[in-house]
Amino acid sequence: MAQQTIVRIVAQATVEPSDWDAFRAMVRETKEIVAREGHERVLTHACYCDPATFQCLIVEAYANEAALLAHLQLIQPLSEKYRVNWQINRLDLLGPYSNETLAALTGNMDEGAWAHYEIQVPTE
Repeated sequence: MAQQTIVRIVAQATVEPSDWDAFRAMVRETKEIVAREGHERVLTHACYCDPATFQCLIVEAYANEAALLAHLQLIQPLSEKYRVNWQINRLDLLGPYSNETLAALTGNMDEGAWAHYEIQVPTE
């Protein structure tokens, strides 16, 4: 079996209604960064939202953990720029993450609010 390198993130989040426009602007700017990173590194990057409830589902996939970490560094300034008040309610991490990256991504989350699924079920 080939070693898995792709890492995925699925996050459910709630945006403070007063920050909805800023959140949308932050997502737009994030998409511009993703386009520059290229499809070889960022395989999927989508944000689905229900504007009636301000609930969002964020789905991301990266070629490997290094691509994810590079992406996070590139978008970090957007947090300072937009200062959106939003809460990640659930975080599912799929694929081979290092313990350091898992700790960094989940460090401030309550136990039970996140899960790590390391190995994809083999079909062969």
